[in-house]
Amino acid sequence: MGSWFLLVTLIALGFLLLRAIWPSSRGWSGTDPLRLAAAPAFGLGIGSCLYFVFRIVLQLPVLAVDIAVIAALVCTGAAAWSRADATVDIGPNHRPAPLWLWGLLGAGALMALLTFLMLHAAAPHGEWDAWSIWNLRARFLFRAQEFGSPFSALIDWAHPDYPLLVPGAIALLWHAGGRESTAIAGVVNLLFLLSAVTVPFFALRLLRGPSLAALGALSILAATAMVRVSASLYADVPLAAFFVIAGCFLVYGLEVETAGPGPILAAGFAAGLAAWTKNEGLLFCVSLGAAHFLAIKGVAEIGRRVRTVIPLAAGILVVLAVAGHFKFRMAPPNDLVNASNKGLFGARIVDFGRYWATFWAFVGEFLTFGNVLVPPVIVFSAWLALVRVRATLTGAALLPLVAVTLQLAGYFLVYVTAPNDLDWQLTTSLPRLLLHVWPLAVTGIFLISRDIFDGDPQPSGAAARSK
Repeated sequence: MGSWFLLVTLIALGFLLLRAIWPSSRGWSGTDPLRLAAAPAFGLGIGSCLYFVFRIVLQLPVLAVDIAVIAALVCTGAAAWSRADATVDIGPNHRPAPLWLWGLLGAGALMALLTFLMLHAAAPHGEWDAWSIWNLRARFLFRAQEFGSPFSALIDWAHPDYPLLVPGAIALLWHAGGRESTAIAGVVNLLFLLSAVTVPFFALRLLRGPSLAALGALSILAATAMVRVSASLYADVPLAAFFVIAGCFLVYGLEVETAGPGPILAAGFAAGLAAWTKNEGLLFCVSLGAAHFLAIKGVAEIGRRVRTVIPLAAGILVVLAVAGHFKFRMAPPNDLVNASNKGLFGARIVDFGRYWATFWAFVGEFLTFGNVLVPPVIVFSAWLALVRVRATLTGAALLPLVAVTLQLAGYFLVYVTAPNDLDWQLTTSLPRLLLHVWPLAVTGIFLISRDIFDGDPQPSGAAARSK
């Protein structure tokens, strides 16, 4: 099985999985673009999990992984077909976006693509973290005769405790092609970047209309760091993709009750895949779960949140079982929670100088994030002041911003208590940590914004929408 054929198979697997757990009509439906946008991320995540279970844990030949992928494709396809019904999805009732806005979006997308291709051509092996962590781990897995070396504490500089979604997916594709390919690694990261932009675009298009969808996608691409870090072959953009996928699917499932539990189950699955991508994804599972209960407007929403917590938790736990096995059975302790550093925790948590230094580092990064002329925090503050928030604002619409706030609060606390040099830690990682939440934060802002292009905006979750 060639690398490119397997990659297409994994994308189809991701799409059919979403069709199976969130059924729709047998023909192409109005919600299928959203499923298709998330399909590459889901498919690569599933492939990585299957690779870990069959190849690393059970130590079976790679052929067993290929068979498992094909079997999963057949099973999800059969489930998607059997669960489909005759309901025709009704598209959102919004005015079309102005042509000039589509032109701007097209130009922005083309510039982002060309920038990615030029950066990848200049550095096909990526930058430092790709050499020392992600691609290094993929090469270990592809070449290994045994599976202890990649996770040995003797190479703690390579962070052997980091999860394996990206290295596992790339190693699986390399096995399928029979060789290590920088092109495959580049395309995998490009697909994650594509999902990080198109999922919020199609979610906003369904929930708020094409104008705000186009503005949201443009805003995400305006942070040029998204493209640069993606071309560097880091795992930060894949993590950002899973963050925004989880947030968008959860909001859609809460606002459009006729969609059933499928989008919420998919949201939990995406959050679990975030935990299988980077350690920060574990924190996001907590942040998303907390936001699910904190972002509530009125007593009427409480019962809905209680009912939806089961599919959300189920989606998360499916992947956490894989991540937990890796963390507790194979990986060494993370440097932030290593037993030798526990004595420093108490001293650092009461060192208010660290709070002050971390606070100003966050402020400085907020004002320079994205390498754009005007800081995004100022742009969006002015936007909300001029445009105002929607009159029919639901608690679900607030959920992404609540989750982002909790995630950043968690990052802040980690910096305060981290055992490493604080200035070095902030300088080398803070810009990428803010990148994790950027697409989700942008989505949250446009979810609560009034549509300035629509004179009579429809309330979210309108009854006209079906699943």
